[in-house]
Amino acid sequence: MIAAIALLSAWILIAFLGLVDSVFLPSPFETLKSFFKLLSLQFFEEQLVPSTIRILFAFLLSVIIAFPLGLLSSQNPFVRKMILPVCSFARYLPVAAFVPLCILWFGIGDGQKVAVIMLGVTFPLVLLIAADTASTPTELIETGRTFGLSKAEIVRRIVLPWALPAIWEDLRISAGWAWSYLILAELVAGNSGIGYFVVQSQRYLETANVFAGILFIGLLGLLTDLIFRIIGSRLFRWV
Repeated sequence: MIAAIALLSAWILIAFLGLVDSVFLPSPFETLKSFFKLLSLQFFEEQLVPSTIRILFAFLLSVIIAFPLGLLSSQNPFVRKMILPVCSFARYLPVAAFVPLCILWFGIGDGQKVAVIMLGVTFPLVLLIAADTASTPTELIETGRTFGLSKAEIVRRIVLPWALPAIWEDLRISAGWAWSYLILAELVAGNSGIGYFVVQSQRYLETANVFAGILFIGLLGLLTDLIFRIIGSRLFRWV
């Protein structure tokens, strides 16, 4: 908080003294003015709604793929040897490098944006889910076997209840990644969305709009994080 206040104070001082041209660094007041202009029905329909739909669709697909792969990797040695090395390698590849390929394969429509998000989210999410489900205490699993539970029952009644709170935290973190990768896709090859709005503003030297768009993205990320926290506190009251 102290660092944020200091940064904001320095920004206000620089703008007030005119040390930097507003084309390069608009004042906080200009930025806020531009931000409030974004709170319009037109901006919501043309920019926010497309971005949100892409996020939801791509994030759900990433979870649908990552959850079973992560779970199976923690429970089956063969699947673990097949999946985890690939995911460990892929998560270090820069997503930005795949944007040209995604444009080549899917064009510049929504398919390209969804593919970019999935490339950025799915591989590390598989590793996180695998680690969480593998962390189930051996004592609990042995107790389940003592009571005659099958492998599937152990997973359903012991492994998943143990790991779900941590998995929910993984989803909360990966939702933030999803926003970052969506903006990357819209910045490079956008025709709508918040990232596209930021690029267009930069092209016309509307720097206050650029700052306002960045602020808007940050607030969306905070809102997403808050929603996950609220739902998680209700779903996992025992944590």
